[in-house]
Amino acid sequence: MNELKKMVRRMWLEYIVFWLLAAGLFLSYELGWMELGMYAGDPRMEYLLQTIGILLTLCLIPLSLKLFGLAVVRRISALPLSDALHSYQRWSEIRLSLLTGVVLLNLSIYYWTLSSIGGLCAVLGLLASLFCLPNERRVKEDLKLNEE
Repeated sequence: MNELKKMVRRMWLEYIVFWLLAAGLFLSYELGWMELGMYAGDPRMEYLLQTIGILLTLCLIPLSLKLFGLAVVRRISALPLSDALHSYQRWSEIRLSLLTGVVLLNLSIYYWTLSSIGGLCAVLGLLASLFCLPNERRVKEDLKLNEE
């Protein structure tokens, strides 16, 4: 079970990095380190970027949450413990990277177009990440590990 605790710590570190990336991008735009509103006033580009952001949000958030559950139920829980833990962490990383893409792209769209649609989609990605909080109890439940 020591391997389980190490894996959960690594997953927590990845989760913290996810939030730090989002906060870093937010601060870089707010502090003026990156250009604001470069596509504001260009209706075609605004429409294109907002449509891309909305479609990615609609596709990737449910995919990241549902795909992980299906992978755990069908594939990972049947593996030996060390392989199951490795696979569980890999799927968690995939899920978090999908959400990272949604959040960072939509934050950028928000600041590029100065429209609240990108901000709303970024907030949805951040809220979806709350369903991905790593902890030992959840890993044990997902992998159907008995207390030893």
